[in-house]
Amino acid sequence: MNNTLIVTGCAGFIGGTFTFKALSMGYKVIGVDSFINSNPSTVNKIAQKFPEKFIFIEEDLSKSTNQLEKHIKEIEIDGVIHFAGLKAVGESEHKPLKYWENNLISSTNLLRLMEAQKIKKFIFSSSATVYGDSTVQPILESNNIQSTSAYGSTKIAIEQLLKDCARAGLVDVISLRYFNPVGAHQEMIIHEDPYDMPNNLMPRIIRVALNLDKKLHIFGDDYDTRDGTGERDYIHIDDLVEGHFKAIEYVKNLKGFEAFNLGTGQSVTVKEIITCFEEVNGIPISHEYADRRSGDVAKCFADPSKASDLLGWSTQKSLEDMCLDSWRAVKKI
Repeated sequence: MNNTLIVTGCAGFIGGTFTFKALSMGYKVIGVDSFINSNPSTVNKIAQKFPEKFIFIEEDLSKSTNQLEKHIKEIEIDGVIHFAGLKAVGESEHKPLKYWENNLISSTNLLRLMEAQKIKKFIFSSSATVYGDSTVQPILESNNIQSTSAYGSTKIAIEQLLKDCARAGLVDVISLRYFNPVGAHQEMIIHEDPYDMPNNLMPRIIRVALNLDKKLHIFGDDYDTRDGTGERDYIHIDDLVEGHFKAIEYVKNLKGFEAFNLGTGQSVTVKEIITCFEEVNGIPISHEYADRRSGDVAKCFADPSKASDLLGWSTQKSLEDMCLDSWRAVKKI
């Protein structure tokens, strides 16, 4: 094996952080991104740091894989890490065709390319949204799969596609069902972008800390939770990325399909993460309540015991670490 990976969505927060870490560990990475919902600055930072081990291809995989195919024809690829995809729950409810076309077709095209090039190992960036509004918390991988949003539906559909391809012997797949990644890696070069009208909570908190927004809007205060705001499982990006390297080792000997939750197993409300951010960074975050967003659920947190038992993975970073690192990374700009 020559430790060469294809990483789709390498310009995004998670894909970029993984790519940076993989390169720093000695992997070679062929990165692909269309910049539909990401920024070229991330790719530029990675290319500047690792000019000899990183190849970047700008391509929309939902339209074509021609450029990627040209680059890998003479290269032995050890596996594909598929981060690319549109991911805003609320937007997906208004633009379902956009999400289905982008997320499902890009995955189908990628699998077709893998079959042609005889690449077998696949790590999929899935999501806790595949569990929908689960009445069972914490959530096990064996929980019912159901959707409350078009975005969640695309993740479920891609997982089913991967299961079918794995059953046919085309690929061996690990699907990593993320909960809510926040924070920034140790070097703090890649981080969530608070300047591009983010949907995720932490960059919206940071927009208030930067005085870009006067107030943070909390979507819903009447959920059946500890304080009426949504409960989520927030995981430090370092822990999430480490889960991918554990999955890369595990998939080497896997035949078929396996899914793993990547979360802490602890639920945190929106109000609690705001309070934590205020306390560790010494910055007040003005906020007000707004209507619930379509597709959001009251509670969603993981039972990560399967990943612990089979991958030998567990989280190391605290909520305080997540809040500190998220702010430190942006302050460095």
